[in-house]
Amino acid sequence: MSLKNTVVCPTCHTEFDLDAALTARLEDQIRTSFEADQKRWAQQVQQRELELKQQQDEFDAKRKRENEIMLERIKKETDARTKVMEEELRKEISLQHEQKIVFLQKQQQEAEAKLKQLQQQELEILQLTRKLQEQQEQEEFKLKKQRLDLESELKEKLTQDILHKEREKFDLEKRELEKQLSDQKKLTETMTRKLEQGSQQMQGEIQELKLEEMLQQHFPFDVLQEVGKGKRGADCILVVRNENGFECGRIIFESKRTTAFNKEWLSKLKEDMLDAKCDLSILVTQTMPEEIKGFDQREGVWICKMQDVIQLVKAVREGILNVARARKFNENKGEKKEMLYTYFTGNEFMQQMRAINEAYLYLKSSIDKERLQMERMWKEREKQIDKVLLNNSHLIGTIKGIAGEDVDDLLLE
Repeated sequence: MSLKNTVVCPTCHTEFDLDAALTARLEDQIRTSFEADQKRWAQQVQQRELELKQQQDEFDAKRKRENEIMLERIKKETDARTKVMEEELRKEISLQHEQKIVFLQKQQQEAEAKLKQLQQQELEILQLTRKLQEQQEQEEFKLKKQRLDLESELKEKLTQDILHKEREKFDLEKRELEKQLSDQKKLTETMTRKLEQGSQQMQGEIQELKLEEMLQQHFPFDVLQEVGKGKRGADCILVVRNENGFECGRIIFESKRTTAFNKEWLSKLKEDMLDAKCDLSILVTQTMPEEIKGFDQREGVWICKMQDVIQLVKAVREGILNVARARKFNENKGEKKEMLYTYFTGNEFMQQMRAINEAYLYLKSSIDKERLQMERMWKEREKQIDKVLLNNSHLIGTIKGIAGEDVDDLLLE
């Protein structure tokens, strides 16, 4: 614990610190003495500066005279040495230039090696981006396939009730089709044996067989009638039937697989169409007339290739069905109206419509859920693709920072 030296004023009884009072007086004395010394020193410094300035002026004048003499001597010596120095400098510059060329070549080689490495990295990034795009396309394809499957399932469900009522009517047709399939199987075996022989007739029969299989596959409710081998006529006849199983029209087909087109086929096919009492005739040929692109009609006969025959049959078949509907509609209008009114106002129709509505709502809900899931998945993949593109931009910026603007064209490619 420290003790303070204090003094009490006898008049006002105020207590003072004795040490502080003495210290303040000493500080004032020291400050006064220091200020006086400082003024004296300043005067001495000023006087000394004046003396030094005079000495400096004298020294500068003397130095100037000496420098002029020395410069004259140096100038003479310099002129003598300049030529020697120029020659040495020229040799040194030449050596430095060669060293610089070697250094730049080495730098160029290193830059080319780095550029190749960066190009390889960019190629890997492009491959990764292409792979992501292919995955996205595969997912889109799967989604479209699922939608088509759902539409097919809905269509199948909607037609089950009608098929159930009409099943008995189609039993006889089913047995006929089974027999045709059996005959077709035998024909296939025969064509397979002929295939080993490699004859032109066998190739034509293979195309006929393929045509019949395509027609049976795409139009299962129609009846396909074959023309026996050795008999006069075309290859096959498609009996078009409506949803109730009634015959609406007939289409006759002729298949040709040759390297040249023959116009006489048209006349023969028209005669076969009249003999078979068909409504339309279609010529399926491997070699088309030069003036026809796709498929077209010539002399009343439709001409097309194998890959276009199904689309053409769908179009002409729809026309046959429309004509048959119009013809049927004009028959017994009064009775049909009464039957339709009774059917549409009956309980059976209401139950079928209710079942169709329920199936539609269920499938629509499923499609909406799958759409939300796929959109969420696509959004995540878009973020990943954006990340790849961002990293690619950073990589390009790094390359430009290292190699300079000379690689701009290469990076843009």
